[in-house]
Amino acid sequence: MSSRLDLHALWRHPPADPAYQTRPVFSHPILNRSVIVKFNMTPDDARRDLPRRLGATKLMLPLQRNRGGLIAKSLVIMPQSLDAQLQADLDYRAYDLAHDVAMLQRLAWLPSLDPYVVEEMGRHFQLPFGDCYLQVSRTEQETTAARVLAEVAPCLQWQLGLADTPRALPNREMVQLLTHCAGPAATEAVAVRFGLKPEQLSLALLAWKALAFYRQRLAAMDRMVCRTADEIGGAAPRQTAQPDELAMIDLARGRVLRALTLARREARDLSDAVAETVTLLEVQRSPDRLSQFLHLAPTCMAALGERVRRLDEVCGGWMGQTGSGLGFASPDGLRVVLAGLERQLATDLTLRPFTLPAPGGRAPQAPVLRAGPRPGLRG
Repeated sequence: MSSRLDLHALWRHPPADPAYQTRPVFSHPILNRSVIVKFNMTPDDARRDLPRRLGATKLMLPLQRNRGGLIAKSLVIMPQSLDAQLQADLDYRAYDLAHDVAMLQRLAWLPSLDPYVVEEMGRHFQLPFGDCYLQVSRTEQETTAARVLAEVAPCLQWQLGLADTPRALPNREMVQLLTHCAGPAATEAVAVRFGLKPEQLSLALLAWKALAFYRQRLAAMDRMVCRTADEIGGAAPRQTAQPDELAMIDLARGRVLRALTLARREARDLSDAVAETVTLLEVQRSPDRLSQFLHLAPTCMAALGERVRRLDEVCGGWMGQTGSGLGFASPDGLRVVLAGLERQLATDLTLRPFTLPAPGGRAPQAPVLRAGPRPGLRG
């Protein structure tokens, strides 16, 4: 769920919900049956003059059929040139190019394509679409949103002096602010207090909610990550393998396990750092500290969301292979599966730590990116 938005599968089996036709994700019908994928760029991508990064976004456009099969064109989303990319392949004379460009730019900005995060992005940037496109029940969406609001809203209203305790139930005004239903005057008043423009405040609150969601996702998937690591460690080809083949499998397995361990440690460290910061906000009413956290929240969201997506991809990819019996029929098959998992992890770009300055210091600035073994958002 976190790495793919498969509109093509939905187009093949369209839901009965009228919103599928009246409130599509994209204006152009061909784009509305595309596949959007998060992926980790390889050195080959870099050699094609694309910026080297994790969590890039690829668009698979179904353009034509050939001998009964569908031919798709793959595009790496480059926000600066999206309009030209789309117009080169699609006729936009009858459709809203600006809407589709904005939607793809925002999807590329997200670290993952989890339904909750995509829904919040659409609400935040006023790019509405039908719930049916998320392929998750409305009950599940509402439950997830309620869990996130229960964590963010009380802390925020306490810092604003609207409650006597950081554990108070969120009031109506705070829920409206967090669901982007508050009036412009109320939003601007809160933004000014934290040294932000209203649009920056809205973006920071979106990122804070996404951080709460990713921390919950990470806690829920931790056992799955450990189980996957155990299965990879014990995996062996069913067919008889030569000693050199077994040695290559062991080497590939070791690389995957080291990368998986590193990705898990990075994610947990960053999640713990966020939790420590939020705990400080619940212990001490400090608008300065909250302002610094809000300035860092979008960057922190991108880092934690990327790591949750990487873990989710590897576990899902492994279970998909083992569930179908693939990867165990031959030594080459197992080696190919391990190579795919290693590409998904792509741990050659290391986690950059985040530092939260002590209250009362300089005005909040962009975080300094520096190497270090323990990332954090600490005072």
